[in-house]
Amino acid sequence: MKSFKVDKSICVGCGACVQACPYNAIKIEKDGKSFIDQEKCKKCGECKKICPLNAIKELGK
Repeated sequence: MKSFKVDKSICVGCGACVQACPYNAIKIEKDGKSFIDQEKCKKCGECKKICPLNAIKELGK
C-alpha cells in the first residue's frame, strides 16, 4: 500500500499541503516543516499533487 512522507530537507512549511488535505492529516510542526499523521492519512495523494517543491514523496506501491 502506498503512503506519503514529507522530505524535510525540501519542505519550507508553506502550508499548501495542509490546506489541500481533506482529512486534516497534515500539520506544520515546531520546526516549521509539514508532518503527515499516518493514522489520519487516507492515501489520497492530494498533498503530493499540490506541493510546489515536490517535498512529498510516495513510498511503496
